[in-house]
Amino acid sequence: MRNLKIAVICIFLVISVAFCALFAYDRLMLDHEAPLIVCDGQPLYVSVNATDKELCAGLTATDDVDGDITDRIIVRKVSQLVSKSSATVSYVVFDSSSNICTYNRYVTYTDYRTPTFSIDEALIYNVGAEASLDGYVTATDVLDGDITSRIRINSNNFTNSIEGNYPLHISVTNSLGDTASIDAVVQIRNITTLHPVIRLENYLIYVPKGEPLTEERLRDHIAVVRETQGGSEIDVGEVEILSEVDTSHRGSYQVFYTYTNAQNLSYTAILTVVIE
Repeated sequence: MRNLKIAVICIFLVISVAFCALFAYDRLMLDHEAPLIVCDGQPLYVSVNATDKELCAGLTATDDVDGDITDRIIVRKVSQLVSKSSATVSYVVFDSSSNICTYNRYVTYTDYRTPTFSIDEALIYNVGAEASLDGYVTATDVLDGDITSRIRINSNNFTNSIEGNYPLHISVTNSLGDTASIDAVVQIRNITTLHPVIRLENYLIYVPKGEPLTEERLRDHIAVVRETQGGSEIDVGEVEILSEVDTSHRGSYQVFYTYTNAQNLSYTAILTVVIE
């Protein structure tokens, strides 16, 4: 029994010594000091298509064991927009002992623009016809490209069974969380082959705030006017233009192009103008 006690004590002492040795080695020999990322303090201005290398401009990283490890800095993620054209970039760097350092800073995009819409066809449908906007309204983003699939359309009291003009609120959000929206109008009409036709170059334009939008400029958007659907062309000067646009205030506005033929049948094309 006495020998057993001595053996147990010896084993305990050996384990204690080994534990102390390992603890001392871990504390004295292994690297537990995290590296450090330092910024030069200069604002970061880049394109929305900037590479990770460009996003890391002005940053350096050092480690007490590995030295300069700037080339190991990784862009971990870019946040959604925190202002009109700025986001937060998160960085991370590891040393050879897997110690980690993180760093955040703002980035300002020099060429960022809120997503834009296009309307390439007139939003006019016959009574009872399916009023689908698929293929008529598209959206593009400088970062994500074509984001038409993300478009959301809201319309109150819309019906395709009663003639009238129905307002639409169209919105889209890109991967940075920036939402763009416009207000457009869809027309429900009883249009026959005897009605005149007005075709516009496009049905949505963007105009900078405060920029003049003259009647001459609006008339230039008319592609063709016909007496009937298959009839002769009419001089664009015969078209009556009614504009609701106020270029001093941002928002969506409509311009109405109307022509009435000899049969007293009228057709109206609508141009949506977005003041940026």
